Amino acid sequence: MEVNKDKLLHWLQELIRIPSITGNEEAIASYVSQELSKMGLHPQVKENNVFFEVGEGSRSLLLNAHLDTVDVGGEWKHDPFGAVMENGKIFGRGASDDKGNIAAMLEIASLSRNKKMNGRLIFAFTTGEEFGVKLEEKGSYVLSQFLKADKALVLEPQNDVDDKRVNIIYGCRGIENILVRIKGKGSHTGYPERGVNAISKSVEVLAKLEKVDFHKVMAMDQEIKTICMPIRIDGGADIFLVPDRCEIMIHCRIAPEDDKIVKQVEHVCREVCGDNFEMEATYSAPGYIEDPNDELVDIIRQEAQRFKFTTQNRFAGGRIDASIFKTVANIPSFCMGVGNRDQMHVLDEFITVDEFITCSEMLKNIVFTYLS
Repeated sequence: MEVNKDKLLHWLQELIRIPSITGNEEAIASYVSQELSKMGLHPQVKENNVFFEVGEGSRSLLLNAHLDTVDVGGEWKHDPFGAVMENGKIFGRGASDDKGNIAAMLEIASLSRNKKMNGRLIFAFTTGEEFGVKLEEKGSYVLSQFLKADKALVLEPQNDVDDKRVNIIYGCRGIENILVRIKGKGSHTGYPERGVNAISKSVEVLAKLEKVDFHKVMAMDQEIKTICMPIRIDGGADIFLVPDRCEIMIHCRIAPEDDKIVKQVEHVCREVCGDNFEMEATYSAPGYIEDPNDELVDIIRQEAQRFKFTTQNRFAGGRIDASIFKTVANIPSFCMGVGNRDQMHVLDEFITVDEFITCSEMLKNIVFTYLS
């Protein structure tokens, strides 16, 4: 029972033609729900998250792809919503991230109707994966309140296509964004001793943060450490005035189970500024780490080998929704999928047709083998 190439290409192109920038997923959720209903399946929709399950038995696997994309950004050579096929590639925003995986899930859903499975296959098409949505509003968080499964396979473009390598993600850093407002004291620049320069205090805070021994964990033979960096600074005053305020947005990529980062930043700020600062945690999302010595990972390796792909276990640089299924729903979670990982968030994003079809077939085999 092979995947249907024509249906896969049709779904992918139709999905690309529906703009679904984060926060505007209603149209694509409606399309996915309608396509599933046409198959005789019974999708449910909650806050534009589409979910349902098929099969019965003692085992269960949750399959997830996200409906949203980043914004178009910049000038494209191809219409970002045109889904143009050219030289063996399909171009468009979300072609790799993550609409190729949505299309693959639709085809797996279609095939599942006539497939005997030893267990439940749970489908989750979720919103708000890309940056800008608070944790509690992300579709993966919303569905994690009630969806349960033995394992989760989160689909993202994680292949190195030119090298024919499938990357299997078993963990990622989390995110903590901390806005620090430093209060100084204004004065004439001719008499700086009468004031307190808020920008200078900010520089001192950042210098001390670079020396902090942040939380670290071992992931296989790799040390994963919390990373802290300024990503925005706003401050200053009119000419001849010592600045009395400065804001720093501190962006932290936190190692799994780091529960100290906010207190560490606060300690540095208090050491430099005393009580003359305010802090606000503006965005949080968890990291996670999974044991890659797992049956599902073994199946991924075996199927990749059948298609002459190598595999590599990787700890992801960016945050993925597998971290939410793991930390909120307590579902052991891994990530792989169709699509080239160097196509995420780029201009003239594309997916290679041959790789899309081949890896959709591979993904179908992984899912049905796990539930065989």
